[in-house]
Amino acid sequence: MTYQVVNHHIDTLLLNVKGKMPQATAERLDQLQGLAKEIEQDVQSDWQFRGHPLFLKPHGAKNWRWILACGDGYLHIDLGKGKLNGIIAKVRFSSFLLHEMGAGVALTAVYAFLAAMLGEGFTLQVSEVHICADIAGWELSLDDAGRFVSQGRAKSARLADDEGSADDGQIVRLTGRRCSEYKFSQGAPHSCDIYDKTLEVKVRGKQWFHEIWKANGWDGESKVTRVEFRYKRECLHEMGIECPYDMLDRLPDLWAYSTQKWLRHTVPDNDSNQSRWDTSDVWDVVQGASGNDDAVPAVRTKKVELDTERSQAGFVGYATSWAIRAVWLFQGAIENERGMPKGLPLEVVEEDGGGFLGWAYEQMQAYLTERKEATFAELMHAKGKKITKLLAAAA
Repeated sequence: MTYQVVNHHIDTLLLNVKGKMPQATAERLDQLQGLAKEIEQDVQSDWQFRGHPLFLKPHGAKNWRWILACGDGYLHIDLGKGKLNGIIAKVRFSSFLLHEMGAGVALTAVYAFLAAMLGEGFTLQVSEVHICADIAGWELSLDDAGRFVSQGRAKSARLADDEGSADDGQIVRLTGRRCSEYKFSQGAPHSCDIYDKTLEVKVRGKQWFHEIWKANGWDGESKVTRVEFRYKRECLHEMGIECPYDMLDRLPDLWAYSTQKWLRHTVPDNDSNQSRWDTSDVWDVVQGASGNDDAVPAVRTKKVELDTERSQAGFVGYATSWAIRAVWLFQGAIENERGMPKGLPLEVVEEDGGGFLGWAYEQMQAYLTERKEATFAELMHAKGKKITKLLAAAA
């Protein structure tokens, strides 16, 4: 069987826009929205993107005050005042826009549009990105279920009937036995969707993909299966990706991580350890879709740093709460079973907390001896083993 990459691209891109909403822009959006509400339909705004007018909806959405869109989802922008998190807009690039212009050119064009609308005082952050590869000659089957080796939490399959139709929104439709979709860790920070793209193009009227595939050698008849990896904000942060231009530079590394470390399609053998199964021919093609043989799989080490920061913040929070309660116990003359004060005087705490930490050390040692029957180091090493296993699973 011959497999061929007929498309490798960013298929969906969502950006956070951080900054301050200009007062004049907010006032104009309110004026237009008032008109839209009055006539109960979208109204054309003052802004255009590449000659396409953007229309303002009469309503907002959850967490967003205004909604601008042009074309059939060509470019979609949710806007607000950013009072809670400093994010004043979320921009969604359509698949058609990304394929038409190329991700880098589209990003630059959208940045210029936002600068004209919002001024220069904003920064962009990647909120979510989907990277895909379309493989001609690969037709999914139920036999593939036992061939995938994944770090994902869950796997599900969708089936289609013999005529190739699919019921959108239904998890399973079974008339024949042809599988049309596999999902891995759906809804998680990092997930994968592998599905019959020729079927989806037919059902959703995206025949423009045919021209892209033909330009890359598609014969016009072979089944095309899409492999699509999705990276949400949490996963991107763990990989140290914030700026969209940095994300573009690291696309081969993201693809290498997803196809080499996170998910593989294999050739099952008698080895009980599935991780040692050989990679299948079709997955060799998938792994090479980025065209960069030197790509180094991205590492989600930022999770360790993030968890450390959270632990530090948690320690400070618990310590200060413990300290004030210990002072209250002392002031209330509460004693333990030996007739000793349970707390400590306020003056012992000291400005930098050093006195409290010294007192807390003794309390901690007594707790470890009486309750845990283990030393601090023993508990630390035991927890370290658990964390190591979790990191290995996420690698």
